[in-house]
Amino acid sequence: MIRKDVLANLKGIFLPILTPFNRRGDIDLAAFRQNLQRYGKQKLNGIIIAGSSGEGPYLTEDERLRLIDVARPLIRPPQLLMAGTGLETTRQTIQLSREAIARGADAVLLLTPAYFKPRMDSAALTTHFRTIADALPQPLLIYSIPQFTGIHMEAATIARLSRHPNIAGIKESSGNLNLLRDVIRLSSPAFRVLAGSSLILLDALGAGCSGAILGPANYIPDLCIKICNSYLHGELEAAHALQRQIEPLVTEVNIRCGIAGVKYGADLCGYRGGMPRGPLRPLSPAEQRRVRAAFKKARIPFGHRDAV
Repeated sequence: MIRKDVLANLKGIFLPILTPFNRRGDIDLAAFRQNLQRYGKQKLNGIIIAGSSGEGPYLTEDERLRLIDVARPLIRPPQLLMAGTGLETTRQTIQLSREAIARGADAVLLLTPAYFKPRMDSAALTTHFRTIADALPQPLLIYSIPQFTGIHMEAATIARLSRHPNIAGIKESSGNLNLLRDVIRLSSPAFRVLAGSSLILLDALGAGCSGAILGPANYIPDLCIKICNSYLHGELEAAHALQRQIEPLVTEVNIRCGIAGVKYGADLCGYRGGMPRGPLRPLSPAEQRRVRAAFKKARIPFGHRDAV
């Protein structure tokens, strides 16, 4: 997909697809392909490979590229295929991003480098992302998730980067609504701000986000899409009711249980979550019971989620 079309389609709900592993810790490509085919029946705006929900930091570069190879024939325009290719150095990130684009990624999602935290100030991050953007033939999106990386990007820094023609947007996952509002207010009008927290989805859309990249879409893609569509169609009462319905479930599955919870939730909903990759551990029997109880309390039946 050419750059202009990528920018036009950076809206709506995107799925940071999980990566199923078998008990040996290898990627279960058959399960990954099956999940893609099922998610393809949903009206998602795109798929992100090797994001946080996909355990991107635990994937080798070759594994990320192999997943793109599998996904590319199954993701059809106008749906976007994006790949998490952010590594610790600018040079490595450019190399992996170029290869991901060569394999068919429409855009790349770049996690902030985080190992040398005290040196990752505004100047370092600005130079990092601008240098990468200059080197790539397709757009990049910044990925800010300070609760994992410890890197808190300031709204002014993001706004400066928003004016680079090849930096198309940001996934902002802090859950800080005031920061989202500042980023939207200060950034270029062409810059796309995507929320990364389903707990503030409606407020984020109301603040001006063009869409969201949501981990819970791995197990309730239909409800994530319905919330967004209800908001866009002005059906605010329905949107708020759905938001209230999913919040306790998301808190239990994503916040309390993490990746293992997302994978178990996907299993319950008819997808193939598989095992998390060590050192992450699967849910304990007690955690599984809590997740199942949260689904029942949210009135969400087990089994495959029908397309909306």
